[in-house]
Amino acid sequence: MAVWNIFRIAADLSHLAAIGILILAIHRNQSAEGVSLISQGLYAVVFLTRYLDLFSTHSAWNVIFKIIFIASSIYTVCIMQWKYPRTRERELAWKITTVVVVGSAALAPFTMMIFENTWGFRKLMWDFSEILESVCILPQLLLLRQTTIPTVIDSYYLLALGLYRGFYCINWLVRGLDPDDHTVRTVSVIFGVIQTLLYLDFAWVYYTRQRVKLRGGGVVDADDLRHSWLLRRIFGRRAEQEDLDEERGAFEGQGTSRGGRPNWGSRGISISADDTLDEHEEQDEGIEGAVDPDARMQDPDDLAKALDDDDDEDTPLQGSSNSAAPGVRSGEEWRD
Repeated sequence: MAVWNIFRIAADLSHLAAIGILILAIHRNQSAEGVSLISQGLYAVVFLTRYLDLFSTHSAWNVIFKIIFIASSIYTVCIMQWKYPRTRERELAWKITTVVVVGSAALAPFTMMIFENTWGFRKLMWDFSEILESVCILPQLLLLRQTTIPTVIDSYYLLALGLYRGFYCINWLVRGLDPDDHTVRTVSVIFGVIQTLLYLDFAWVYYTRQRVKLRGGGVVDADDLRHSWLLRRIFGRRAEQEDLDEERGAFEGQGTSRGGRPNWGSRGISISADDTLDEHEEQDEGIEGAVDPDARMQDPDDLAKALDDDDDEDTPLQGSSNSAAPGVRSGEEWRD
């Protein structure tokens, strides 16, 4: 069977659709909230190191798609960095990025020597890009797990990415069963399967996540990694503990910082996620005079003090027209 088959074409088109959906969503929302700048930067590195043979490619299909992938990845990084606001990523994401980049660079020479028939700089860069692509989605998955407000990442983008990996796996299987096709690279298959497993694991977490609808119509996602098998072992207990610590800090912190800009709260997002909060505060200020101050007290000591003040006001003054009854000296006998 020829190298080109319907599954290879469907995989390329699904990958192109995922990129288009992401860029369109960023422009439509005028925000890159929930999109990982780290993952997009890693994708740009993947395409730049993989397509070093761009000018020696003879297939027009490959040339067009290689140019689109390189240009779109660089464009996405640029608009996220300088044009639209984005989610600030935590230190853990940068540590994971350092591990995957250094690990991919260290593993690439060994995979080239083991699985490649010929050695060279292009083969080394190709293997490096295949290894890196299998794990460069991790910062994006970590950010989706941390983000607790509506983002531009939606089910269509994740579905297109999943179809891209699924069609490529079927493409490798079909080509592997063809005795006349000897162009399947073992490195691509091994790390492509690893990437697909990560996608499937997160797809299950995404499907089973809790959805909370806000009053304004937005949806808050809370991904629970206890439902996963791979990701909770990669991120570990440290990520869960950081989430708890930062959630506690969000409730104890202030809503806005100096200069009127919103604080970046827990998980790198704005604390004031409910757009209707200001309206409720204005309503409370409008009816503040009609509410009994005692009803607004939350400290028991303040309430007890208010009750004591009421008792003092009700006690008659000595020598007034409303004097105490005979035999009652208003507690004077206790003052000695």
